Amino acid sequence: MPKPSKVQLHSDGSLSVEDDGRGMPTDIHPEFGQSGIELILTRLHAGGKFSTSNYEVSGGLHGVGISVVNALSTHVEVTVWRDSTQFDMAFENGAAVTPLTESVSSNKRKRGTRVHFWADGSFFDTPKFNVKQLKHNLKAKAVLAAGLTIEFTDDINDEKVVWQFTDGVVEYLSEQLDGLETLPEAPFYYNYDAKAGERAGVTFALSWLPEGGTPIQESYVNLIPTAQGGTHVNGLRTGILEALREFCDIHNLLPRSVKLTAEDVWDGVNYILSLKFSEPQFSGQTKERLSSREAAAAVQTLAKMPLACG
Repeated sequence: MPKPSKVQLHSDGSLSVEDDGRGMPTDIHPEFGQSGIELILTRLHAGGKFSTSNYEVSGGLHGVGISVVNALSTHVEVTVWRDSTQFDMAFENGAAVTPLTESVSSNKRKRGTRVHFWADGSFFDTPKFNVKQLKHNLKAKAVLAAGLTIEFTDDINDEKVVWQFTDGVVEYLSEQLDGLETLPEAPFYYNYDAKAGERAGVTFALSWLPEGGTPIQESYVNLIPTAQGGTHVNGLRTGILEALREFCDIHNLLPRSVKLTAEDVWDGVNYILSLKFSEPQFSGQTKERLSSREAAAAVQTLAKMPLACG
């Protein structure tokens, strides 16, 4: 069974992330003459995700995420466990300051990568992490990634939280709406995994607030939150509208002179939408809004199918 991915906010304000994956590559790159760790930490677009054979979808910032973290940190320590060996390397202000060292791992079965970094306050309004937002994003990733357990330790506030969701978006949305009357009582749920050659897979849960209130509306693309929505949300909105219009027409639920509008359907709707999409395009480097036109059509079609048949 996979171990939890661990995120720790240390008492000095630094942050570390550890997983039990296969570990960053440590061998020397034949072209650049650097270890895989140094290459990934110091060169843009060096991440393995740019090999389409390794990853179907990616949630990183265009392959620059870890190298930018390194560039904007006063100090970074990387530890990799693989092949019964522990590899260590340190960086300061974006450059390597120690060579890659090897030692026999105390736990020969241990594998994975740990990155510990100290953000450089001169690049930010504040070097302190927004713990509330950090916890929300970590929790969302546990919701959206099936089988993933995330452990967050906050040494500053003496807190430890573990997130693991069995029913994913349904459980998460129900938890967010606890105590409120919703229609249906249990959120409507749909999941479609992309098949070979397809670009889009979608998961969503939705319900309505009949008595009014502030709806829960969250969208994600490849596990990255899209706070400003985008084409995938537009596709969900259009798909729901078309499905309900078709359902009403088939069952003669509305007079011929009455036609549902987007506002009728979207008013008071709660949704958690997760799109897995290859090569998505965003407006802005922070990926807060999806702009891929193909995503709108894909989500619209996928959202309409289960609702129209309901």
